[in-house]
Amino acid sequence: MENSRALHDELKHIVGESGILPEAQIAAYTFDGYVPKAVVLPVSVQEMQDVLRFAAEQNLSVMPAGAGTKLSIGNLPQKVDIVLTTTRLNSVVEYEPADLTVTVEAGIRLAALQAELAQHRQYLPLDPPFADRCTLGGIVATNASGSLRIRYGTARNQVLGLRVVHANGTVVKSGGKVVKNVAGYDLNKLYIGAFGTLGIITEVTLKLSPIPAREAILTTAFENAQDAVGAGLNIVGSQLLPMFVNLFVNADIGIGAAANARKPTLVVGFGGDPETVAWQLTQCQGIMEQNGALGVTITEGESRAHLQETIREFPAKDTDTEAVIAKLNLRRTDIVEFAAQIVDANWAMMTLLGSGVLYLAIPVTSETDFQGLADTLTQLRQSAMAAQGNLIIEVAPPELKRNIDVWGNIGDTLGLMKQVKDRFDAEGLLNPGRFVSNI
Repeated sequence: MENSRALHDELKHIVGESGILPEAQIAAYTFDGYVPKAVVLPVSVQEMQDVLRFAAEQNLSVMPAGAGTKLSIGNLPQKVDIVLTTTRLNSVVEYEPADLTVTVEAGIRLAALQAELAQHRQYLPLDPPFADRCTLGGIVATNASGSLRIRYGTARNQVLGLRVVHANGTVVKSGGKVVKNVAGYDLNKLYIGAFGTLGIITEVTLKLSPIPAREAILTTAFENAQDAVGAGLNIVGSQLLPMFVNLFVNADIGIGAAANARKPTLVVGFGGDPETVAWQLTQCQGIMEQNGALGVTITEGESRAHLQETIREFPAKDTDTEAVIAKLNLRRTDIVEFAAQIVDANWAMMTLLGSGVLYLAIPVTSETDFQGLADTLTQLRQSAMAAQGNLIIEVAPPELKRNIDVWGNIGDTLGLMKQVKDRFDAEGLLNPGRFVSNI
């Protein structure tokens, strides 16, 4: 297509006037300084297939999206032609409360689904950032999970089945609608976390959990990160079953006395039967105090919900953010060493101690030396890799992305990943250049 107007006219023949986002609203899908030529909102899988076939004929790139909250993740794109969003595919297809399963279209927002499930005292135990806006398709495509993963696992563990449209318009189905479904290759795992590079998710079947009868959070500050990590790992390794065990460094989460606001703070959540939760709170408080806690606070009710929202949204930065968000995956035993480096750097940090995930929020100003920051992050990544971990930059301004690969080296698996990409998207139309090693 020679220009955006001609492209819009062609796309309107496929999705109609209402299926093209007005130019005034395109800002929500602008990322890394790139403005898409068109944002398309198909209302059916058939329309999505037709858009993909049209894009293939015209050699146009397609960026899959839900609400656009994860568009900031990835390397700089090779080109941005069409953003294809699933937000009008947003219905509950099938819900069986007795089976604790639900099938939904990919564009349904997590908040809307949780409200529907709550009527039956059930919920999807995932708490990724942007919870009020993010869609189920986006959550699954990026394997976004949140702090509850220590208890329930990641999005990979909640997905039972998927329906996906490939770049050539072919619709495929994987998995099923029961926990113990078909034997053979688990193709679900191939699409989950692939960031839409292999196909666009249109439908998801998920397993659910009952809403806990009681929920409570314990928080306490420590004099140093080593004591806080030690207490947290003791809790993780105990017979307690916390919903999350998070450590905050250089971050004021609004709990405790002002004098302790910036000290390393341990936050532990419990949920379940009231009597069991009461016992867990007592045991957890004892472990905290034995490890040097500076006063323990128990939070419930609306205050607990507000605190949990603060925890959940720590990595949530919009595409015009003034911070860099980096994510490290480490062994639990290596967290103390890395936490010490963060204390010295004065960067805000949240660590999911149960799973070894560490988020960094690095402030960015007009005076930031992006080459210097890239060098620092490269050194930190090399340290993580030496410890058999990795570092991914989830959010960053284009100035930083020009100086560093946000994914890092993936080693010997690159050849296999390229083969899979070529098999599923031979023309490289889906998210070109944005995934690992610019796939």
